[in-house]
Amino acid sequence: MIIFRKQLIGFFNINGEDIVSRAISYIVIVSAGMIFFFLPPVLTAIFNGHGDSRTPFRINVVGLIVNIILDPILIFGLGPFPRMGVQGAAIATIFAQFVVTAIFIYVITKKTDYFDGVNFLQKPDWLHMRKIVKFGLPIAVQSVGSQIESITWMTAGGFQTALSAFVGQNFGAKKWDRIYKGYFIALAIISIIGTITSCLLIFFPSPIFSIFISEKAVIKDGIVYLRILGISQLFMCIEMTTAGAFNGLGRTMPPSIVGIVLNMLRIPGALLLSMFLGLSGVWWSISISSILKGLILTSWFIIFLKIHPEIRGMKLIDFSKLKVKTDN
Repeated sequence: MIIFRKQLIGFFNINGEDIVSRAISYIVIVSAGMIFFFLPPVLTAIFNGHGDSRTPFRINVVGLIVNIILDPILIFGLGPFPRMGVQGAAIATIFAQFVVTAIFIYVITKKTDYFDGVNFLQKPDWLHMRKIVKFGLPIAVQSVGSQIESITWMTAGGFQTALSAFVGQNFGAKKWDRIYKGYFIALAIISIIGTITSCLLIFFPSPIFSIFISEKAVIKDGIVYLRILGISQLFMCIEMTTAGAFNGLGRTMPPSIVGIVLNMLRIPGALLLSMFLGLSGVWWSISISSILKGLILTSWFIIFLKIHPEIRGMKLIDFSKLKVKTDN
C-alpha cells in the first residue's frame, strides 16, 4: 500500500491536491501499523473457536472507546497535543488497534492456556496447514468474488433507492402513469446493466479475478464462482429495482417475504447441492435463489399492477361522490 499509494488514490480520480495529499498521508500511516489490523481478527477467531465470544467483544469495545477518545484529541489538537487533522485520525486508529492487540496477547498468555505447549519456532505442521488452506480457499474466493459482485448490487442499490423515492413522490401526488412508466424505464436500464455485468463475469472471469489476487488455486475456484454468480446478476438487479418500487408504494412486505424466505433456503440448498457438486453447489444455491427472487418479486409487482389498474393511469370512479337522484 505504501509503494502504490499514489496509484491507489489516483484510481478514485480525486480532484484537489490537498485532498490527495491528505489521503496519501493517511494511507502511509495506517499501512505502517497494518499488522495491528490483521492480528485482532485472528485472535478473535481463536477465542470464538474455544467458545468464548465475550472476551474478544470486550477487548474490541476497549479499542473502540480508545479510538473515539483519541480521534478528537489528535484531529483538533486538544490539550497538549498538536492539531494533526487526517494524520491524527490515522494515528488514533493505529494506536487503538495496537491497544486491542496488546490486550489480546496479555489475556491469551496470562489468563488462558490456549498457547500452552506451542513452540512458535518449530517446523509448521503441514497437515494442519492443509486443513487451514482447505477451509480458507473457499472463504477467500467468496470474499474476493463478493467484492467484484458488489459492483452490480451497489449499482442496483442506487436504482432501488432512486426508484423508491420517485415512486413514493408520485404515489403521494397520485400520478399513477409516472409510476408505471418510471418503473419499466428503470427496469429496462438496470436490465441492460445487469446483462452487461453477467456477460463480463461469465466470459471474462479470469482477468477480472486476477486483478484482486494472484494465487492460481484461488483464481481457479474464483473463475467458477464468478461464472455461476454471473448467471444471476440480471435477476438480482431487477429484484432490487422492483423492491424499490414496492417500497415507494409503501408495500414493504413483498420484498421482505421474498428476500427472507429465499435467503433462508440458501442454507439447505447449499447443503444439498454441495453433496453432488462440492463447493460449486454453494455458489449454485446462492445464484438460484437470486434468480428466483428476481422472477418472483417482479411477477408479484406485475400482478400488483394488474390488480390496481389506477397505477396504469386508468381513472377509477369514486362512487362515494356520485349523487343518486330520487323521486320524492
